[in-house]
Amino acid sequence: MPIMVDGDNLLGAWRGRSRSDRDKRHLAGQIFRFAVANRRRVVVVFDGVPDTPPPSADVLFSGHGRKADDLILSLLGAESDPRGWIIVTNDRPLGDRCRHLGARVERCDVFRKRLTTTGDGEKPVGRVDVDDWLEWFGEDT
Repeated sequence: MPIMVDGDNLLGAWRGRSRSDRDKRHLAGQIFRFAVANRRRVVVVFDGVPDTPPPSADVLFSGHGRKADDLILSLLGAESDPRGWIIVTNDRPLGDRCRHLGARVERCDVFRKRLTTTGDGEKPVGRVDVDDWLEWFGEDT
């Protein structure tokens, strides 16, 4: 079952993390490693515009004047089977609207626990992945 993460909401609910570009890059890296380790598609959606181009089609930014919530609902609504998705958010109105579309909703603390206890030490899959991800994430991660 694929997962879509409300990235800014997850960062806001994570003690010691901020919604800075650095923390967004770090979170995207953790999510990438989790996705590879669990062989699962995980899309992370952030508010605004990235400071550098995202490393993957599964790291999305809502753009100027649009909230990540709106992009998440648009993406979910475009799915042929939204019931096949898990949406990670603590945002109650967003969660309610996603449930109305048929998706499952998972709280940020539940996903964060899975994210930090599974797959965080995994390496990228191949040389292209390594080069692309190192370019975007730099040496911080």
